[in-house]
Amino acid sequence: MDEQAEIKHVRKRLYVTDKAPALSIDSDGYVRCGLSGNMGDNDKLILAIVLSLKNEAWKNKMIAKVGDHMVGKTTETSRVITAFNMIGG
Repeated sequence: MDEQAEIKHVRKRLYVTDKAPALSIDSDGYVRCGLSGNMGDNDKLILAIVLSLKNEAWKNKMIAKVGDHMVGKTTETSRVITAFNMIGG
């Protein structure tokens, strides 16, 4: 009898959306995205980010850069406010 490996869990890397594209990163670093069939500029940006995340050096540099801003932020509120301020420019 031929034994085959049992697939217990399959994660989807790409979802097709009918509205805005989206990006999700699991706690273990697994990246998934949702793109529309239109492949507009917003879809292209999400795809570019996904491709960038495959570059370990770039990803680690960005994590460190953001981490520098979080030094000393000891509460959830202070971390969220810091993120909000970073996004706001």
